[in-house]
Amino acid sequence: MEPLRWQLAGHIQIAMSLAGHGDLRLATARTAWCRLYGIPEPAVIQQVHGSVIHAVTGTGSSGDGLVSSGTACAVFGSDCPPLAIATRDALGVAHCGWRGTAAGIVPTLVERLRALSTDPPTAWQALIGPGVHPDDFEVDAPVLQARSWPRRAVLPGRPGRVWLDLPAAIASDCAACGIGMVARTRITTSRDPRLRSHRRDGPGFPQMLVAWRGTCVG
Repeated sequence: MEPLRWQLAGHIQIAMSLAGHGDLRLATARTAWCRLYGIPEPAVIQQVHGSVIHAVTGTGSSGDGLVSSGTACAVFGSDCPPLAIATRDALGVAHCGWRGTAAGIVPTLVERLRALSTDPPTAWQALIGPGVHPDDFEVDAPVLQARSWPRRAVLPGRPGRVWLDLPAAIASDCAACGIGMVARTRITTSRDPRLRSHRRDGPGFPQMLVAWRGTCVG
């Protein structure tokens, strides 16, 4: 049962756990999983569905993203899409729920990476990982009013509701920040039986997405 895997230029590796791998928020389970698949054990943070990003060398204990000059970084999520951004000399990850996306987590991650990288955003790469399928994410007024959502991210739903394409909103924010390449996986948590989905399955543990710099995976 291999994790999901992606690779970006500059030897940036990305892996995401499956539901069958268990709750990797537990340190012992995370260590065992990383050893099993040959993945560097990542820095993690206590997530709060906000927009705070910390450097892995900082002292912050809660937030929804991390940036690093080389240390592996990870975030957790079930339906909230994870975002990984790689530069030639830095990388960052963020847990992009609707609250964090509405509060500007993408531009915040970009600004934190600007402080670490000598490359302009036009030379960066981004990957938006698995999140809830847009056709499974109907939202109402509190979400609609949280920000001005990109037009292409909103499709009409029932009266007073819309279907929100959260990855499309994240991609739009990445493009607005000048990121040169933005990729979006076709895998979704609510439609892939290998993954846990809060909308589909109810409360439970999330998956973990980890990004690191290396020449191979596993």
